[in-house]
This record gives sequence, C-alpha cells and structure tokens, in this order.
Amino acid sequence: MSSGPGLRAGVRRPDDYQLELECLRGWAITLVFLFHAWGISVGGGAREPIPPWLAFVVAGNTGVTLFFVLSGFLLSRPWLRSLQGTRPPPATRNYLVARALRILPLYYLAVAVAMLASGEPGRVLPALWFRFLGFEVFPWSVVWWTLITEVQFYLVLPLAGWLACRGPGGRRLLLALLLAWGFAYAVLVTGGGESKGFLLTKSLFARLPAFLLGAAAAWLSLHSARLARAPAWQRLAGTLLCLVLLAFLLQTVTAMGDRAAEQRWHLHHSLEAALWAALLLLLLAGPFPARTLMINRPLAWVGKLSYSIYLNHVPILFYLIFPAKAGVENYAGSLAAWGWPLLGATLSLALAAVTWRFVELPFLNLKGRLAR
Repeated sequence: MSSGPGLRAGVRRPDDYQLELECLRGWAITLVFLFHAWGISVGGGAREPIPPWLAFVVAGNTGVTLFFVLSGFLLSRPWLRSLQGTRPPPATRNYLVARALRILPLYYLAVAVAMLASGEPGRVLPALWFRFLGFEVFPWSVVWWTLITEVQFYLVLPLAGWLACRGPGGRRLLLALLLAWGFAYAVLVTGGGESKGFLLTKSLFARLPAFLLGAAAAWLSLHSARLARAPAWQRLAGTLLCLVLLAFLLQTVTAMGDRAAEQRWHLHHSLEAALWAALLLLLLAGPFPARTLMINRPLAWVGKLSYSIYLNHVPILFYLIFPAKAGVENYAGSLAAWGWPLLGATLSLALAAVTWRFVELPFLNLKGRLAR
C-alpha cells in the first residue's frame, strides 16, 4: 500500500489528519463486520451466556454508534473552532457540497448494484432519496439506514452551528431546542414498549446522543489539555476501564437480545456512545503502554476503506455463508464457520480497495479542491 496513495490521500486539510480517528474507524467497521458475520453464521444473538469479550462480536453493531460519535466529533469541530475565534465559520454551501461528494457517489453505486442484482429496481429506487427500506431489499439494504441517520445529522448541523455562532440569543435558542428534544427523547424513546419503529429507534431523533457526545468530545479536545498532561499509566487505566465497561454493557445487551434491548432499553446506545467518546479522548491525549494495539497503520488502512467495506460486506458475507451452511448440522462449530467469514473479509477488503481508489478518492480530491 505504501506505493499508492497515502493515508492522508483525499483529506481536505492534511494538517488536521489524526491517525487515532482513522484507527477508530477501523475498529468500528471491524466490529460491524464481525456482528454481521456472527449473525449470518449463527443466526443472531447469543443463545446462552457469553464471556464479556465475545460481546464485542455478538453486539458488534456498537460499531455503528462509534461511527456516529466520530461524525459528531469531526463535523462539529469547524463550528467549535469558529466559536474559539481560530477559524471563520464554515460556508454552508461548501459544507453541504463536501458532504454530498463524500457520501453520495459510492452510495449511489451501491444502490445501482442492488437494483441490478435484486431484479427489483422499483423496490430499491426509493433508496436514492434516502427512504428507510430496512430489510426490504435483503441483503443489500441492511446497512443503509445508518446513512439516512447520517444525512439527517448533516442537514441539522449547519443550523445548530449557525445558531451557536449568532451570539447569546442564538445559543439560548439552540439550548431550548436541545432541551425540547431531550424531553421528547426521554418520553418517547427511552420509555417501555414493543412497537417503536424507525423514527423512535434509528433516526437522528433517536441516535442524536451519539452525535452530541462526539461534539462534546471535540469541544473538550479543543479546550482542555488535562488528559494530555496526565501520566501515561492513568491514560492506560482509563482506556482499560472504558473497554471493560463497554464489554459488560454489551454483555447485558446480548443477554436481553438485540430487539428487546432496542425496544425496552434504547438508552444503552447512549451509554455506549459516552464510553466511546471517553475512549476517543484518551487515545487522542497521547501515548501509553500497549496503545499500538489500538492505534497502528494497518488498522488505519482498514479505517480508510471503512465506508466501502461498510457498503459491500453484508452481501458478500450472505452469499458466501448462507449457501454453505444450508443443511449442515452444527455449522457454527465447524471450521467452515471460520473460513467463510475470513474469505468474506478478504473479498470485502479487496473490493473496498478498488472502490476507494476509483470511486471515493476522485470525489474526495474534488471535495478538497472545492474547499480551497
């Protein structure tokens, strides 16, 4: 890979590039991949108590929460820096064009492939304007809901940034809107019930805490140097504590079952987001023993390819694993249960390298030129 475009390729402001954030993307997509590999191979959540470490696989959809935290962190920083007085506020037009160039080309390619492969282009068509399809076009549409949530955040963020930069009056109005949302979230989302749909579980309305916690982490990274001054052993201890708490939180989710946790304990997504945001800050604060296990160049390359992997991995896994396990007794305990996901990971990475190089990178470079 060293002979091709580097890790900073396609970055709008190379001086702002942070290896830690790229590696966290790598961890996020790894968790999501393992979650879907487990689900397709075994058939969903755990059927018996599992050790905490395995919860990162069975409840690996926490990687989606990490992606949301990273989006909140990265996209809020330009407005936070404007409030600091170190940079002018982003131009809304440039911001929206940049977001469109980042997300639309590869997404529309994935939708076009799904139209052809599914043989039902009419059912896939609404995905072009980000209508929630869920499992309607399985396995192609399984992950598309997260892009809908991301796009909703992209559209709301400039308004929030504009209000924050409008002085005390704008900030009071923004605070009032956040309090109103918080009340509605507490009543409608975190309450009990078994019939919550997309709006109350997966939309921005329901997943906003992850983005807000990412933005809060960005604010702390710009305004506080206390973590950077802390001894390395304290940062290591904090990192281990976050991982242990995440493991037991995810273990609780798997014990409940994914659907039951989504409906009756939706707050777990926010708790996961808080721990991911804390881990992000600890990793950004500086080196500590064994940090290279989480922050390294191979993982950063996985993070660089994460958007392509995210869109291609479920169909690859499904069409490899599902036929292989048909009629096989104790498939989960066989070597094939390891081999097919490994082959899927290899194919997903290879295809992602191609689509990143020939689809994502040209539009990322265009985005960078428009920014200047």
